[in-house]
Amino acid sequence: MAKNSFNQWSLTLLRAVLGVILAYHGYLKLFVPGGLPGTAAFFAQVGIPMANVSAVVVAFAEFFGGLFLLLGMVTKWTALVLIFEMLVAFFMVHWKNGLLVSKGGYEFVLLILAGLVVVLVNGAGKLSVGKKFFKSKNLQ
Repeated sequence: MAKNSFNQWSLTLLRAVLGVILAYHGYLKLFVPGGLPGTAAFFAQVGIPMANVSAVVVAFAEFFGGLFLLLGMVTKWTALVLIFEMLVAFFMVHWKNGLLVSKGGYEFVLLILAGLVVVLVNGAGKLSVGKKFFKSKNLQ
């Protein structure tokens, strides 16, 4: 197997794992009772502006963005939106708590950010629904 082919499959794996994680977090906010109000209350507590609206935007971005990543559709645009969201989470919530996630720190968010940057720079990888429907590389 050529190195380039392995790189493309590894991008597919990274994209799919990120997609599952992010879609699940969005699912918890949108579909689990108390998820959205709890998220909005937390956002208000940490000083995120327009907490109710922000909670809805974040929940939709995570859920649908995660699904788009999982499928490999509009991958680069999705990664860009999710990078913005993770940067807000990094600086507004986790930075002050240090590295360890067990103390509310940023290690998990930093790992998600790094993965999203790899996807943004390299694209969807070998297996992608976006490649089946869109000819433009920008939409994959």
